[in-house]
Amino acid sequence: MTKKSPRFSIVPTTLATLVLSCFCSAAEDASRTKATFTDTGPVAVSRERQFDFTSAINGQPYRLMISAPKAEPGKRYPVLFVIDGNWYFRAASDTATWGSGSFDPAIVVGIGYPTEDRAEVVRRRAIDLTVVVEQSRFPNGSGGCDAFLRIIEEEIKPFVASRYAVDPARYILYGKSIGGLAVLRALFRTPTNFSTYLAISPSIWQGNRAVLVDEAAFSEKARDGAIKARILMTSASGEEYSGPDPAARADEAANGMVANARNLADRLGKLNPEQLAVRYTIFQDEDHSTVSLASIARAITFALPAPPAPNQKKKSKK
Repeated sequence: MTKKSPRFSIVPTTLATLVLSCFCSAAEDASRTKATFTDTGPVAVSRERQFDFTSAINGQPYRLMISAPKAEPGKRYPVLFVIDGNWYFRAASDTATWGSGSFDPAIVVGIGYPTEDRAEVVRRRAIDLTVVVEQSRFPNGSGGCDAFLRIIEEEIKPFVASRYAVDPARYILYGKSIGGLAVLRALFRTPTNFSTYLAISPSIWQGNRAVLVDEAAFSEKARDGAIKARILMTSASGEEYSGPDPAARADEAANGMVANARNLADRLGKLNPEQLAVRYTIFQDEDHSTVSLASIARAITFALPAPPAPNQKKKSKK
């Protein structure tokens, strides 16, 4: 009788590897300690502080959010005051506080309200940032901009200067939309209160362009050399009507949000170029909402230019 040889099953290498991997993974899962997550509260950044106060000027509550660079002995820092601090403080702080090779670090002061209710922020800012009462557009109140600017000048600036090493020659004001409108109000009425004015997508249309009432008096002073300032105005291409209606397009070109900002920047830029450094930028492929972050980066690099390196200073003297 012929002796039969034993049969051996040959498992393909790939299949054997897979089976072995499954056994190993199961053993590892059984022995692995599961991760645990603990809620430790809101995100806290050590360099930032928050202060609530009630203004003696209008009796309303406000919140300051302040971020400061790491202090260096004897150094004083520019201060970037950010209107609508509830919305824009974080982005401005994360950029401006650190500085870079292209711009100086700055103290960032977000001016906002002690609430996380968006509707309440919208209500309060409509009152604080509009220049005239306009019941039809702002039924919950408007026209408090002058009082708001007094709060910055008489209450917020002294408080910040009492706690931080500020450079009062480099106070900067940033605002977007009706915040940009408030920046223009400050520029026209108190042009020496800040060294730099950053008017982002300014709502010049408010109150039938009431903010421009002061433009003529400002322009006269600027031509006489009495005003020295840096001014940035920006728009987003999506803020301009581009539909098929020719009448609407013509009106937009004359009176629209982009046209108002562009034309004003053009007029200001011609007043006294040696004393007024005016720049206008339009952000393509952005709208009124998305332009916020883009504008903050541009505003910071414009407002906080780093001084030239020592070797560049020597070359410029020759």
